[in-house]
Amino acid sequence: MSNDRFLLIKAWSYILWSDVEHVLSQLLIAEITDRIPVVYWPTHCLHNGFEHTNGFELYFEPVSNYTIFDVAKPEYTFYPPVWDADNLLIDDPKRETWVYRNLGEMMSCKENVLVGDVYFDMYNLIPFIKKENPAYGMTVNQIYNYLFKKYIRLKQDVEVEIQGFYNSWLRENGPALAVHVCGAEKNRVFQIKSRRKERYQYASKSYKNAKQEPTQKKIKVPRFGFRKYKIMHPNRPYHDEIKKYIDKYDVKTIFLATNSEEVLSEYRKKYGPMVVATQCSRLTGESETEYLDSYIVKRRRGIEILKDTFLAAKCDFFIGSDFSSLSHAVTFIRDWPDENVKLLYWEYGNRKYPINVAVIAPRDRRGIFRMVEEWLEKRSEQPS
Repeated sequence: MSNDRFLLIKAWSYILWSDVEHVLSQLLIAEITDRIPVVYWPTHCLHNGFEHTNGFELYFEPVSNYTIFDVAKPEYTFYPPVWDADNLLIDDPKRETWVYRNLGEMMSCKENVLVGDVYFDMYNLIPFIKKENPAYGMTVNQIYNYLFKKYIRLKQDVEVEIQGFYNSWLRENGPALAVHVCGAEKNRVFQIKSRRKERYQYASKSYKNAKQEPTQKKIKVPRFGFRKYKIMHPNRPYHDEIKKYIDKYDVKTIFLATNSEEVLSEYRKKYGPMVVATQCSRLTGESETEYLDSYIVKRRRGIEILKDTFLAAKCDFFIGSDFSSLSHAVTFIRDWPDENVKLLYWEYGNRKYPINVAVIAPRDRRGIFRMVEEWLEKRSEQPS
């Protein structure tokens, strides 16, 4: 590998695990293009706080022996051409236009420094993987797992904190089921008019009266008659899935990872002492995530996210959300048996919707008939 060919991996989002997933995709590009990877998360990143501090290295060890200052040399050439040695520490406000971010051009560019500041799905990278690369022939999840094990190493203090909690609460209390539940977004609802037509709107907690938004007209939500509409309540399927694991595997402990105090209270009331959770800051009621400037607060929140994720990956089973980057991270941190993992989502008309959002949809008449048939069968099996 030449020591003057680099891939500088910058932050893509304001979400910790989304940025880690972006880093893993870029690390595969570095392997394919034979470049030295350097990760730099600048000050604007949600979980960074100091100016000119690498946010990635607040939580993880460097992925190579080089830093951004080894990359920012005046004699080097850069691609995309918006970059030069003087502006690498800042963000490109026009990156979302994807100008000069064509995947083929980035893979084949000859410049010394390739800057990876946009996200590429791993599916799009698979055709570029060469036979000599260890990732050749792997599935997407296997590639993530391979890259994660090779490059991602936690800072020692974070590792010690995670292992201490595991030894105290989970190691001797198995089988353990990890459950990641995002707080219900009660001010949102997907209203599906038909299989071909849907609309997204804001609604009150009861989903019966729409809120007046400044940029849209008030939308009436129909009554939920038995024959016309059904409502899929946020996060309801979790309890059915949890029961299946408890009944089948005799689960003794439920490790709950959640950003919601309301969810934590609900699970403690329902499952009692089976529930184990970390002590961390969670949202209450209608509160939203705060983008605080304090470095200490930001790093602490990042550690709490990492702690929940790695503890969930140490459990025997896992149930999460298919629309959550944290849940997906749990699935690729370790190599899980397929039957030990379940990612939940709403599905209607061959489309997926977040499990923590309410969905109102026309009721399937054929489904009603099946329900009646099943009820009649169960009734006929009961002793008279």
